[in-house]
Amino acid sequence: MSARAVSRANVASARAPPSRRRRDVGPARVVVASASASAEEMKILKEATTKLRECAKRGAASTAVDVLVGLGRDGVTPDAFAATACISACVNGKNMELAQKVYDEIFEKGVCDPDEVAVAELAKGYLNADPPGWGRAMQLVNGAKDKYAITLTSVTYNMLLQCCSATNDLMRAEEIVDRMVDEEVIADMFTLRAVEKRRSIRAYAKKQLLL
Repeated sequence: MSARAVSRANVASARAPPSRRRRDVGPARVVVASASASAEEMKILKEATTKLRECAKRGAASTAVDVLVGLGRDGVTPDAFAATACISACVNGKNMELAQKVYDEIFEKGVCDPDEVAVAELAKGYLNADPPGWGRAMQLVNGAKDKYAITLTSVTYNMLLQCCSATNDLMRAEEIVDRMVDEEVIADMFTLRAVEKRRSIRAYAKKQLLL
């Protein structure tokens, strides 16, 4: 799906190809709910999130966006879990334009704040490109700290190191490990697993992170 299929004002225009769109349904508006959502709203959100996670497994980007937009039509505010699942569906479906659009519509426009998983998921999508989109990925990672005050953990750094390992990028891996040390990020079992296939990267990570 091209970027032109996505409205600048709302994710809703990307929910299906033009021939399948219902003309009687206008742009969906995300309604910001009160702090105390009703039990019915919570039920709708939970069911939608389950559907979105299934879409993520299949890489069903358009279907996921349709589900997310449906929440707005029902007057239910998407939360970070629902939005992240939708982004995952777009990433797994290799539709980064749509993934970025969802991120912008939900997080950048203040519907709700992203969490670390949302940031890491979108960044991972850029790094899955050939060649990896390090510029966009690090813009997201740095923005998570600077704009949203998200404390980055091994969740993000393991993902970055995994990309370095996949492309045998020792210099960048060293920079990331050094940043983990500076920020006192606690490595975990997945950190070593992320770099296990590259001896040089693994050796540096083990030395600096005391793995």
